Amino acid sequence: MSGYLFGLSAAILGNVVIGTGQCMQKYGLNRLQREWDNKRAMYLEGGAAAYPGVSAHEGGHAYGGTSSSMFASAVDIRSRSASVSNQPGVGRTGKAGLLSPGAQETGPRARYTSKAWVAGLVLNYAGELFGNSLALSYLSASVVAPLGIISVIVNMLLAERFLGERVTPNQRFGFMVIMAGVGLILLVAPRRSAAEDAVQFVEAVSQSGVLGFFGLIYVIQAALISLIRAGHRSLFLYVLVASLFGSMNVMASKMLTMFVRLKIAFSGIPNPADIAFYGATQAEDTKPVVWFLTMPQIIAAVCMGLSIVGQESFRQQALGRYPVMQFQPVFFATFNVVATLAGLLLFRELDGWAHAALFFSVFFAGIGVIAYGSKFLQKARSVVLPSHIRLQKDNLEHNKML
Repeated sequence: MSGYLFGLSAAILGNVVIGTGQCMQKYGLNRLQREWDNKRAMYLEGGAAAYPGVSAHEGGHAYGGTSSSMFASAVDIRSRSASVSNQPGVGRTGKAGLLSPGAQETGPRARYTSKAWVAGLVLNYAGELFGNSLALSYLSASVVAPLGIISVIVNMLLAERFLGERVTPNQRFGFMVIMAGVGLILLVAPRRSAAEDAVQFVEAVSQSGVLGFFGLIYVIQAALISLIRAGHRSLFLYVLVASLFGSMNVMASKMLTMFVRLKIAFSGIPNPADIAFYGATQAEDTKPVVWFLTMPQIIAAVCMGLSIVGQESFRQQALGRYPVMQFQPVFFATFNVVATLAGLLLFRELDGWAHAALFFSVFFAGIGVIAYGSKFLQKARSVVLPSHIRLQKDNLEHNKML
């Protein structure tokens, strides 16, 4: 099997694992919500029968069910498993409140207490590490990044099968449109990745100014984060920060996995990472810091870890402020553009200006097709109040009855 097909298979399988993990996380959150709703019903004064408008499973579809959208992944932090102990009128209330005086819990248990959610998280990172990261050592980022949509599709199909969510005809049409967009990108994506040739890859890294690139990105990130913290919050800022962190993760992951793979394949030569950063002469005198990992590889690993944390942090902040349906399509398109541009510039994977013109024309057309198809994956959803707001509403109605 050629390196291209092997990398493509790794990326596809990795995203299937990621989509499965996201579905497991959603299942875990559903169970936590149902558990909380059951306890909440038990705390109703006079029993659930006295309050026909409240059932033991009320609010369960805040986590899943037919009101879930294609992008409602298990990493959405918007009120799902957050504690509401600081909400007025919620908590250990007396006669006028909903909960009994002995009630201690004020919301669903933390998500990390769910074995299903933790197992899904493990699958997510396993898919990233053994799927996408491995694929990046064989393929261009312009191929790997768009394939991330596979995890979304797998998540939705599994949710339909096991969580009772319904996939509409419009959504099935959206699947086909999205896959057509991904297919367009794959048709013109570079097949000759710099990672396929050890000498070419080392030369590309050593001549592309990797350290300067990462330094520039960190300066830009610092400026954007300062704007957000100063109160200049917008969807565009959150998307751009998360996308830049994501592109740094892709670049660091590609370099780290490629250097490790080259070291394993060519064990008799100095570490390829040291050759790229120090030159062939100094690389011979460089000593490993951990196992066979030298300082450049450790720095790449640290950058990858920080980028993952940064991307997820600002992604979750955005999901706390904006609807998933509004954030995720914009993020997916922006991340693909930023990661692809960064990869092509750093690793020089395009063959001349003619290839570049053809690639970018078709690439942006493919992104447009994917964005168009994502609109058909959105479900008409009813408004479901978060649990702490429902509790306050029930408290007010109960107080009127007293």
